[in-house]
Amino acid sequence: MSVRTASLLPLAALAIAAATAAQGRNGLIAFSQPEFTLSGSGGTSLQQLRPNETAVLAWGTTAACAGLSAEKWAPRAVYSTMAGDDNADGLINNATLFGSVDALVATVAPNPIGWQNQRSVFWSVSAPMGNAVSALPFRPGDVARIVRNAGGLEGQVEYFMRREMFNLALGLPLATPIDVDAIVFDQQFGVFFSLDADVMANTACGPVLVQDGAVVAIPTAALSYTPDIRVSGVAPNSARVVLSEAQVDAMVVNANVANRFGACVTAAGDLEALDFAWNGPVVSWTACTAATPVFAPHLIFSVENGTGASLLVTGGGGQIWNGPCTPMGTPCGFGTTLGMQSGLRPLPAGVGVPSYVSAFALDHAERFVMEPQNPVMAVFPAGAPAGASQVDLASPFPINLVFLELVSPVVPGSVPAFPFSMMYFPDLYVPSLLFYTVASAPLGFGSVPTPAIPPGFTGKVLFQSVAFSTMSIELSTPAVLDVQ
Repeated sequence: MSVRTASLLPLAALAIAAATAAQGRNGLIAFSQPEFTLSGSGGTSLQQLRPNETAVLAWGTTAACAGLSAEKWAPRAVYSTMAGDDNADGLINNATLFGSVDALVATVAPNPIGWQNQRSVFWSVSAPMGNAVSALPFRPGDVARIVRNAGGLEGQVEYFMRREMFNLALGLPLATPIDVDAIVFDQQFGVFFSLDADVMANTACGPVLVQDGAVVAIPTAALSYTPDIRVSGVAPNSARVVLSEAQVDAMVVNANVANRFGACVTAAGDLEALDFAWNGPVVSWTACTAATPVFAPHLIFSVENGTGASLLVTGGGGQIWNGPCTPMGTPCGFGTTLGMQSGLRPLPAGVGVPSYVSAFALDHAERFVMEPQNPVMAVFPAGAPAGASQVDLASPFPINLVFLELVSPVVPGSVPAFPFSMMYFPDLYVPSLLFYTVASAPLGFGSVPTPAIPPGFTGKVLFQSVAFSTMSIELSTPAVLDVQ
C-alpha cells in the first residue's frame, strides 16, 4: 500500500470520473428510528439501520432503481473507530455515539473523481460526542466531521460551521445552546438551516421568533471560507428567515402527502432535513424589505410528521418530491407512505415505517463497509473459539482480503491511502497488514468469522478489508471488536 504510482492516477481518475458522471448522484440519508433495509442486505447485520448511522440510496441507474434500498454507508462501527474511546469507558464502540445524525452536508469533492467518503461529509448530532479524545467539542449546534489532524492526531473534530457561528448570524449570545436539525450549503448560495427548538433571534430583519419548523438562510456574502470551503467567519445578525413555520406548514398541506397510517400530513412539526433541488430553477428567497433577497434552488425537505420517511419539495407551493426512481411519498387518499420509496422495509399489514428522514444530502458516495455482529464480546477469562461471532461485509467486489491488528485502547492510528481508495474509505487503518482471511461477497454481502480469542485475553481487534478494482486498490471502512 505504500507504493505510489503517480503515472496511473490521471488515467484512473478519468476512467472513474466517467463512470461517476454516467451514474449520477446518490442520496445520503439517515432516519429517526431504527429501521431495516428494503433489500435485507444478504441477511447480514448490515440490514439494521440505526439513527446514529448514515445510509446511501443508489439512484444512478435503472438497475439500481429496480433494487432500490437504503444500505448502510457509515455504520456506527466506523464512526466509533474514527472517534475512538470518546467517553473514556474503555470501549471503542459507543452504542449511543452522537445520539442521532441530525443533518448531513458535503462541501467540496475530497478527491479528483468527486466522490464523497466517510471522512469528507459533515454532520450534526443530537447529543454531544465525548471529549476524551478530541481537542475540540462536537455538540448539538456544531456541523462537523472526525479527522486525523495535521499533527497526526486521530479522533479530532473538524468543523464546517461551529455553534458559535450560527449564534453570531442569529444575533444570539455565542454560548446560547442551539441544535441544528437540518442544513444545506453551496458556496454560490450560502447556508440554509433549521433549528430543533424555537429561539428569539436578532436577524437581518430585526427581532424574529425563529421556530423549529422554519428555514433560515445566511447568504454567501455574509460568510468567509477556509481554502477547503469550510466556514471561517460569519457576519453578525446576517441570518434571515426565508420560510416561516406557517409557510412550511402550508407547503406540507399543499403537498398532500400521507403518513405511515394513510392520514394526511397537515403540519410539519420540526423541519428535519434540507437539500437543494438541483434539477429545478434558481428562485428568490425574500425575507423582508430590510434584507437583500437570497437566490437558491427550491428546497427538498422532510418534516417530523412525515412518517413513512417521505421527502417533499418547496416548488409549486409544496409537493411530494419526485425522486430519481419514484415519488418520495404517497398522495393522501391513495394509501400509506410505506418507506419503500426511501429504501426501507415496511411493517406488516400495510403500515409504513415510523421514521421520518432526519438527514439528507444529494452527492456521490459508494459503499464498502464492515461491521461486527457483536461489537463487544464479553469472553474473559475463558476466551472464545474461532467463529464465535461474525464480522459482516458489504462490498461491490466478489473477493475481499481481510486484515486485522491489535489496536490502541484509545483510538487506532491510520495513514492516508491516496492515490488509492478514492472511491471508498480513504485511510488505511491496519498499517501492519496482518492478513487474516479472504471474504467472498458474490451478491454484494458476506461475513467472516471472528478469530479465536485465547483465555485471559482482553483488548481490541480492528478489521479492514482490501479489494482490487480494475484501476485501483480500494479499502473498506474499519471496524473494531472490543474483547472483554
